[in-house]
Amino acid sequence: MTVANDNKSAEATQTGALLRTVTRLFGELQQRNFACCDVQSATQCVILTTLQREGDQTLTALTRTLNLDKAWLSRSTDGLVEQGLLVKTPHPGDRRALLLRLTDAGHQAGQDLDAQLNAQSARVLARLPEADRAAALRLLTSLSAALQAELDGEVGCGC
Repeated sequence: MTVANDNKSAEATQTGALLRTVTRLFGELQQRNFACCDVQSATQCVILTTLQREGDQTLTALTRTLNLDKAWLSRSTDGLVEQGLLVKTPHPGDRRALLLRLTDAGHQAGQDLDAQLNAQSARVLARLPEADRAAALRLLTSLSAALQAELDGEVGCGC
């Protein structure tokens, strides 16, 4: 193995470890915010913020978006319906599908949670040296696009 190959291998190992650490830490921070969410579970918080951000969706589409089990998601959305934050209606174009729509109270809860999450992100970014903040945003944008491209490539999990 050459020095160049050794360096690429070490870089890949370090990158993988850093991405996993950042993902884990970010997930822990989000879980703390979800604990303040006025619903019964973190899954319900994710449903609220997703529908707030992306709009009405069918149960099937939301299952794919969140990569969750359909039965689990259905029970979680039932809880939001009981709390008056979500309504389930027949889809106008497909009578077999249910359309999930936030109520006014659901929109407010989603906006409130998004505001908490955005404030937390601003606090994290503020911990970086001022000179690094713009670069961090550019890199996060590029990383997001690269991750989406990897998902869209459907190469598989590599195992």
